[in-house]
Amino acid sequence: MLILKSLGLIGILLICSYLGIIKSKTFEDRVLELTKFQNALVMFKTKIEFTHEPIKSIFAEISKVIYKDEENIFLYTTKNQNNICNSWNDGADKIKKDFTKEDIEIIKMMGKLLGKTDIDGQVNEIELTKSLIEKQIEKAEFEKAKNSKLYKTIGVVCGIGICIILI
Repeated sequence: MLILKSLGLIGILLICSYLGIIKSKTFEDRVLELTKFQNALVMFKTKIEFTHEPIKSIFAEISKVIYKDEENIFLYTTKNQNNICNSWNDGADKIKKDFTKEDIEIIKMMGKLLGKTDIDGQVNEIELTKSLIEKQIEKAEFEKAKNSKLYKTIGVVCGIGICIILI
């Protein structure tokens, strides 16, 4: 009986620790996703400035190169047959991932003028979005530094607390 109780307590401790690790990983994943998006914007700006390719073909290439064809806003926009602005906004709503509402609003903001301006206007819009994403990355890095270790520790402490209560 003592062995089963010990195994149960160890299981509870491991589960709580695991939940803390999972929660802390969301902060790390947000930084990675924002960085990927920033890299995609750099590639988009470069392609649109120098190659003058259509936006959908640039988005398809970004999806292949940066996102390795996993689900992302660029892939969604290329596959959707609506106009580019509506596709972009729909994609921003669907790709939730680890983005905050503020991140998604910044991403949607870029979609309002997507394909509606000349190349210089498009480049300026990309630059604006890129600078806003840089600020979001800084915020995400700060939150990661502050909260990542906290959630891991809370998971372990809660597990130990539950084990003590059950003893």
